Amino acid sequence: MKRLLAIAASAVVCVGAASAAAVGAPGPAAQSGRSESHAPDLHGPLPHRRVPAVAGADLVGSENWSGYAQSAPAGTFTGVSATFVVTTVDTKMSGTQYSSDWVGVDGFNNGKLVQAGVEEDNFDGAAYYQAWTEVLPKSENPLTLTIAPGDLVTATVHEIADNRWVMMVSDDTTGKSAKRVVNYRAPGTSVEAIHERPCVIAGCNSVSDLADLATTSDEVFDPAQFTESRPRTSTVYQPLLVPTSGAILYDIVMLANNGSTTLATPSGPNAAGDGFAVADGSTTPPAPG
Repeated sequence: MKRLLAIAASAVVCVGAASAAAVGAPGPAAQSGRSESHAPDLHGPLPHRRVPAVAGADLVGSENWSGYAQSAPAGTFTGVSATFVVTTVDTKMSGTQYSSDWVGVDGFNNGKLVQAGVEEDNFDGAAYYQAWTEVLPKSENPLTLTIAPGDLVTATVHEIADNRWVMMVSDDTTGKSAKRVVNYRAPGTSVEAIHERPCVIAGCNSVSDLADLATTSDEVFDPAQFTESRPRTSTVYQPLLVPTSGAILYDIVMLANNGSTTLATPSGPNAAGDGFAVADGSTTPPAPG
């Protein structure tokens, strides 16, 4: 998808070509090839949010990401997974808007990133949904998997052998899934679950307009988990919003290009520490039940 454009840390991601498996007609940007992410870059106090929604977390603003990321020394993380409902985009808005929900390893504080997720776009009145994977610096690679709004999906990224990663999107509603396995050297310094407005211009000169939700529902990641388990061992998942030893948890608020208007805001954690919501605007949404 693209790299985190941060307005205090750095990160990366890309959104690109469409496939016939998507729901809705692909628009021009879906066929344009490449979009990119950047990292959170904090300028001054954030509007409307003076304290993070999770006690002890660091609050940062980003032009393209909203959600949570853990950052730790190299070699800490080997996987991440999150389950969420594919949101219905508002097709009443004119023009073209984009959104994407994904999980990834790295990208928050370095130029590497292994990720998998779903994009939900509005192409001038036509909704478009697509599952995809990506490893930077390559472009997004669509998965052959039909995705519809309202589907419950699980996105997973996991190191299955040294420098060998599986990226998977499972549609828990239909029972279908698709995956891709790649050889990729990733330092494992961060994990994240993110709602994003991607770049749609090569080189990420600017980020897209964020697609609005067509309902009052929030984007809910529940559960969102990470693992430090080494390849070829039993995988043990931990709550994403409970930082592991030596890690920092980042609460990421999405800001408009002007750096002052809040576009999307994450909630605090659910009781288990493995779930959160992201809502349009500056109001902190309630945590998932």
